[in-house]
Amino acid sequence: MDDPQNTPEPNFPEESVDPGAGQEARPSPEPGIDLAAAKVSPLKPAEDGRTAVAALEDTASRRRIFRHNLFALLWLALGAFILTSWILVRVDAPFGIFSTGPQEIVRAHLRALDRGELRPAYDMFSPRYRGQVSFDTWHQLFVSHWRMFHADVVRAETPAYDGPGVTLQIYLHGADNKDYRARFTLIRTDGRWWIDDVHWTQEPDQRDFSRI
Repeated sequence: MDDPQNTPEPNFPEESVDPGAGQEARPSPEPGIDLAAAKVSPLKPAEDGRTAVAALEDTASRRRIFRHNLFALLWLALGAFILTSWILVRVDAPFGIFSTGPQEIVRAHLRALDRGELRPAYDMFSPRYRGQVSFDTWHQLFVSHWRMFHADVVRAETPAYDGPGVTLQIYLHGADNKDYRARFTLIRTDGRWWIDDVHWTQEPDQRDFSRI
């Protein structure tokens, strides 16, 4: 019989002295992956939002500038069209849109006078007239009475044909706020119409103002 004093004591498992024992095991990072670098900064979504807002504002600003430039261009084009139409109507309207022949020559002559294009206006006179009145004499007359020649056409009478010649009377309002009547005599030679004579008379007292 065994001696009770010699009975071996039971062997209990030793407690682990590891302070981490009993805690959930953490997986070790995979090799080659930097966990610190893999973290996403909490400010990045806000920065992306500000970038998107800035891009939208920049696009809207470019659109506003484009619309402003487009409207400015349209207004300039409209203004140029109105100005051109006004200049043409000043001389062209009384003669009609499709007038030709002697009326066309008178219209071109008055347009040249209104623009100060003296040489083209003088070249519309007939060879006979230019032989009697030199360009220098005619030029001096224009300079002396430029307000009369810079005029708006008010109306034009129907051409009166007399043989090879035509008489056309034009009523104008000069830059000096006076009314004038210009009587043109035209002839057709060498296949075209020429201004053979013209008298400008101030209305209404019918003074014979000049012969050009």
